[in-house]
Amino acid sequence: MAVISLPALIQATAPAHNALNSDLPLWANWSFDPQFLIPVAIAAWFYVHGLRRWDTRSREHPWWRTALYFIGLALLVIAIESPIDRLAEHYLAFHMLQHELLMTLAVPVILLGAPTTPSLRGMPRWLRLGVIRPLARRQGVRVAYGWLTHPVVAIGAMTVVLLSWHITPGWYDASITNALVHDVQHLSLAGAAILFWWNVIDPRPRRSRLAYIPRVLYVFVTGVPRQFLGAMLTFADRPTYEVYREASGPLSLSPADDQQLGGLIMWVLGGMMYLLIMGIIFGVWAHKSEQAQRASEAVAERARAAARVQNEA
Repeated sequence: MAVISLPALIQATAPAHNALNSDLPLWANWSFDPQFLIPVAIAAWFYVHGLRRWDTRSREHPWWRTALYFIGLALLVIAIESPIDRLAEHYLAFHMLQHELLMTLAVPVILLGAPTTPSLRGMPRWLRLGVIRPLARRQGVRVAYGWLTHPVVAIGAMTVVLLSWHITPGWYDASITNALVHDVQHLSLAGAAILFWWNVIDPRPRRSRLAYIPRVLYVFVTGVPRQFLGAMLTFADRPTYEVYREASGPLSLSPADDQQLGGLIMWVLGGMMYLLIMGIIFGVWAHKSEQAQRASEAVAERARAAARVQNEA
């Protein structure tokens, strides 16, 4: 069966990345895309407004969660609007860096901010009660949520999305030359990352289906395709993507060196991040196990003390 070429289906309508402005220093080449910044601003407003309206809280929401949410939004803006995005048109390494910022930093940090309850409370009443609540009560939506957030589905989604964009002929090239394809790529990567992190970070008020030790294995298995792709790019004997073979930019970086650096970012930097994540999960498990052990010992000690008092009486 012939592989469908994405560029053959979608004609290029606009470049995927804004061009570098040579009249400005490289660090000043920021983009200001309303179609991206307005939704980010709305998400920030919903969160802040929701916290203000959340008078009677059913659970603790410490200040550091709010801080992490806005740090995550800032990382998202840096990934999409900073000079990294403009350099990604010329260098694979910066495109890999952009994806790592999006998938490995921005998404999990936003989720650590526990945005579900504040964001829902911050929405307009007509949206929250007239749209979100009826949808959430539908059986089909509940079944779809349960299926999408299943760990096996999350692993499959991350694997399919990564391999599809990097291995399917023409897809990665199209993500550089076509704005629509580029947006689809980023949305699919972000969506896969959300499903993945949903099972690593307890998405309050929900909890992950996985206990802490299985989460370590879950992270390891999900990271294998990334390691494979990173190694493939690092050790390739020639540039893999046509769009970067003739690309020229302001940095003294050959196409071969650029691809090797991009592969190392995914392989080594991404791998180190996953190892760090597994270590953090293990540390949280050890801490909670110690807390549970102490609580159990305290209960047992109180029971023994009560028994002694009763015997003395």
